[in-house]
Amino acid sequence: MKNNASKKILIVDDESEMRVALETTLQRENYQLVCAEDGKQALEQFENHVFDLVLTDVRMPKLSGLELLREIKERSPQTPVVIMTAYGTIDNAVEAMKEGAFDYLIKGSGFSADVLVSTVKRAFLNPQDYIPPVRPSGVIDKPGSSVTKRIVTQDEEMKKLLKFAENVAYSKSTVLIMGETGTGKELFARYIHQCSPRTDKPFMAVNCAALPEGLLESELFGHEKGSFTGATENKEGKFELAHQSSLLLDEVTEMSLPLQAKLLRVLQEHEVDKVGGKAPIPVDVRVIATTNRDIRRRIEDQEFREDLYYRLNVVPLILIPLRDRKDDIPLLAEYFMNQFCQENSRPPIKIDPATLTLLKKYRWPGNIRELGNIIERSCLMCQGDTLLPANLFFDDEPLSSGKKDAAPRLSGTIHEMEKELIQQTLEEFSGNKTKAADSLGISIRTLRNKLNEYRESGKE
Repeated sequence: MKNNASKKILIVDDESEMRVALETTLQRENYQLVCAEDGKQALEQFENHVFDLVLTDVRMPKLSGLELLREIKERSPQTPVVIMTAYGTIDNAVEAMKEGAFDYLIKGSGFSADVLVSTVKRAFLNPQDYIPPVRPSGVIDKPGSSVTKRIVTQDEEMKKLLKFAENVAYSKSTVLIMGETGTGKELFARYIHQCSPRTDKPFMAVNCAALPEGLLESELFGHEKGSFTGATENKEGKFELAHQSSLLLDEVTEMSLPLQAKLLRVLQEHEVDKVGGKAPIPVDVRVIATTNRDIRRRIEDQEFREDLYYRLNVVPLILIPLRDRKDDIPLLAEYFMNQFCQENSRPPIKIDPATLTLLKKYRWPGNIRELGNIIERSCLMCQGDTLLPANLFFDDEPLSSGKKDAAPRLSGTIHEMEKELIQQTLEEFSGNKTKAADSLGISIRTLRNKLNEYRESGKE
């Protein structure tokens, strides 16, 4: 028998089937258990007994799980509370953690008995004995790479997404990460894997848009020798290789309908059928899918199965485009600059404030990936120790060229942006034209001509 008899747990859920399931699972671990069917009844139990842990649903009559959490923390701040819900949202997760919840679990297919037991055991560890597997500050360790990948942000909404990713990492739930190209979907997928109990196993990834249907089927599910022309040996698919690990299905919406049906069966039955195989193979894989497409439109156009969407979308994550987190642009620009200099053994390069002003004005259709490319390209053009606006190239055109067709995705015309940039730079240097011209990477004569041009146009 496990030595858990001294630990007393309060289980709170308004669904009788869930209470029974939780009670049955934890009875096997020999814990003392008391059940309550709503928050008010749970609070009465808590006031009359001493509990080592509270396990509570969120949506309940009379008193919600979050309200119960606040009441418990007010009475006994040291008592760990684990929140459960079938309605996992970022806001609920973050609010629960802010209120002092120990952990946050998504009910139904969201966590298994193993995840529940593991969470309870972690709650009973002494703080000095517990070393969380979560990597701090969004650090992503990529095997074989000497450069550390990092989710760089100071944006509050992005921080919430990171915290949410950490919270759901312990479950086996499928995660669907949605966002525009270049927003960091694969980095988030790797971060979830590294925050999970599966982190000691290799992370697997497949780009569903990069392979034709026949090759993608073999890549995902494997094949037996002789099952088709060219199958000269047995091949393990990515699902087999990712057993007890995580598998990223990148651009999952590009998968053909027949393969979608086969993927749906794997997610439902937890077993794969090899091409030419005689019997299904059981697998334990945590699937993380990504897409940059409008998945609901794909469903309406009958290009993506609705039942597969609901299987994948147990835990949704929607990443924020760079244009909506502009305060991160200086941070990211400095990160990419340092990375470029480090990889190329180059002395550090500073970024002029006027350059940062210009970067923050760009719409970034390619998001963070585009920013990294532009910083690298601009560094190659920079001959000094400071990156100036004149060094920036957008869409293969120098921004300072003044051409009407340069950088068409900037907000406003090039002429308007140029004028605003010059005016802001003059303000930064208190009207000193010489310093402003140096910062902009242009001559003092050019600056005077520009100012005269703006004055003349203002008279019209």
